[in-house]
Amino acid sequence: MNQKQAREELASYGMTLRCTDGEYRVTFKGWPRERAEAVAHYTDDIDDAVNTGRVMALQHAQTKHQTNPT
Repeated sequence: MNQKQAREELASYGMTLRCTDGEYRVTFKGWPRERAEAVAHYTDDIDDAVNTGRVMALQHAQTKHQTNPT
């Protein structure tokens, strides 16, 4: 997977992907800086970044559903 594909997929989950000096950072889009940093995941592997982003998004959705069931 290339960076563009990874960014697009993670964006569809409400996540951001940043790459600096070969290190990827995954976190939630639109969150306050301190909160986003507290949950950010850092890795040097793009596949790990995407997989972790998927898990983070799923866990966030489940937590959100549990605290606000419809």
